[in-house]
Amino acid sequence: MAKRIFKYLLTFSIFLLVQVGVVPLLTIYELAPDLLVVGLVLSAIRHGATAAIVTGFLAGLAQDAFATHLYGLQALAKAVAGFVAAYLARDKLKFGLQVTLGITLVAALVHNLIRDGIYYFDADFSVLHLIVRYVIPNSLYTLVLAAIAHLLFAKSFERK
Repeated sequence: MAKRIFKYLLTFSIFLLVQVGVVPLLTIYELAPDLLVVGLVLSAIRHGATAAIVTGFLAGLAQDAFATHLYGLQALAKAVAGFVAAYLARDKLKFGLQVTLGITLVAALVHNLIRDGIYYFDADFSVLHLIVRYVIPNSLYTLVLAAIAHLLFAKSFERK
């Protein structure tokens, strides 16, 4: 148990450093992938709902440490996305590329809808604009990252 927790801390620390240090360089027109959501889906597939929710909350809280305002927004969005990913993965025994990408897409859509919906709450544009301009493109960008991760580390996306 302690070994697994240490492994997760190390993995998510690396994910967080890459998310904060490298992902801003990959940003295109304010669109960026979220590596922590990919790690969250990995946690949901391997260890179930409780681990995914706790992992999402803690990873989001760590990501919030780098934010300048709206503390707790990433923690909320990632905890809910972790629950959704674990719910979708609960009865699956085998996780091929399509299943993993489907779970990642839904989790990323939920995550981005919560995060961007609250973040741009005061902005002067419609919900449709929010979804078309931010939620869907950010989710698809995260999906590309998940596809690359699944192709490189397919064994990691198997249930323990």
